[in-house]
Amino acid sequence: MARMLLAFYAILLAVTVGLQIVFDGRVGPLFAPSPVGPAEVDVALGVAVGLVVVWLSQWAATRMKAVREMSEALGELLAPLTPRDVFGQAFFSALAEELFFRGLLQPRLGLHVTAIVFGLVHLPRDRRLRLWQPLGVLLGYLLGWMFEVRGSVLAPFLTHFVVNYFNMHFMMSTRLAPGGSAQGAIGRV
Repeated sequence: MARMLLAFYAILLAVTVGLQIVFDGRVGPLFAPSPVGPAEVDVALGVAVGLVVVWLSQWAATRMKAVREMSEALGELLAPLTPRDVFGQAFFSALAEELFFRGLLQPRLGLHVTAIVFGLVHLPRDRRLRLWQPLGVLLGYLLGWMFEVRGSVLAPFLTHFVVNYFNMHFMMSTRLAPGGSAQGAIGRV
């Protein structure tokens, strides 16, 4: 599974670069410096927002049945991954998706369309994942807003990476029997 997903993200990166060449005649800088301030601000913003989203999502997983079910279902899908796989998946999914959605699509389609498309591609096959798509739209708006404000994909990339990395570990650590509780695992992440 890990290799298949990495191959998918490699293809998405190649498509992104190819489309940027078609549209712009060149490959733009992947992480262009923010035109509104130093890169340190992007790093701090990306990590801080990511940690807040992680905290909110893990808090919700301990208190809301639908979020807990989603977390458990995703944990089942992630179960075969090693910690190294988790890092790779978190990094490359954030990189490929942010360069594609924020770096390529958002300047052409705008924030609203890009956020909705971002959520739509997170289409669940399992009914327990029914919240994943609307949460994807909300996250798409948040990541897109950071791109609009900062003018760089660095902050959205870091937020996306932090959310994926810590929540993947959380979901894998809280795979429970039906009716179980994720309460004890929240402090471990």
